[in-house]
Amino acid sequence: MSTYLKLFETTSDYEAYINGGGVILPNVSVAEDAPTKVYFNPIPPPYQGFCKLTLNNGEVVELQGSGELTQAMVSDQYQTSVIRAEIGKLCTSIGDFAFGTCSSLTSITISDSVTSIGTQAFYSCTGLTSITIPNSVTSIGQSAFSSCSGLTSVTIPNSVTSIDTYTFYGCTGLTSVTIGSGVTSIGEGAFSACSSLTSITIPSSVTNIGEYAFSYCSGLTNITIPSSVTSIGGGAFSSCSGLTSVIIPNNVTSIGNNAFKGCSGLTSVTSNATTAPTIGSSTFQNVKTGGTLTVPSGSTGYNKWMGTGNYYLGKYNWTKVEQ
Repeated sequence: MSTYLKLFETTSDYEAYINGGGVILPNVSVAEDAPTKVYFNPIPPPYQGFCKLTLNNGEVVELQGSGELTQAMVSDQYQTSVIRAEIGKLCTSIGDFAFGTCSSLTSITISDSVTSIGTQAFYSCTGLTSITIPNSVTSIGQSAFSSCSGLTSVTIPNSVTSIDTYTFYGCTGLTSVTIGSGVTSIGEGAFSACSSLTSITIPSSVTNIGEYAFSYCSGLTNITIPSSVTSIGGGAFSSCSGLTSVIIPNNVTSIGNNAFKGCSGLTSVTSNATTAPTIGSSTFQNVKTGGTLTVPSGSTGYNKWMGTGNYYLGKYNWTKVEQ
């Protein structure tokens, strides 16, 4: 039976192969004069330098330096031409707007030497479809990935402690998000206008969901809020028109104005708090008529929720059930 192997003696031989110069050899056996390295379905070694860019004309540019990769190095020079980026071991941070509006960028690898991703670092990189954030990253700046409409899924590593303001705002292609167990707060507008988002995991480390954090996520149909959460910000889930049910854990003490405003499909709210969280007059504005509020037996304070004035649930003919 024939065996097909790709044989290389050095990394440079491998690079020659992937650029079209290699040969697949049939019926190969290992002999005394065999090459010193054999790659089976070879994967190139991680890039060890600072930053390597591949441009749309095939040119490869290797940036020199260490520490922070800046806007001046990348987007100011290669904004319209970079299609691939490899960030190596000499880079420790991706600076503000470093790849901002690099719309042709489709692929990026980030070394585990990187600890921070700056404000708008990948803003409007519309060609970027996926990204792996290494566990070395502890902070991601405001609007770092906003308007990356090609992103389909994201995993926030456990090393990150907070998701900043508008980090993924307007990522309209994003369908699923996994949030690491180190995250304690989800900032204002963090996932706002992610209209394709259907699945998100909120870990038990999160204590605060910021204002408009998930607003206009029309693809969300239900969401589980962990018991660690104590406050839900104003407009947090506003205009989530696909949302049909929500469970509010017992430690929540306040729900901001407009938090569920415009959730036109919402018909079921379960609140596990024995003392009703404080709400605003438009917290539930324009929910679906005829829904059900389920609360603990003997709980107090929910009469306000069921009021008929302004935009309380009674206005939409909801009923309250104790269990």
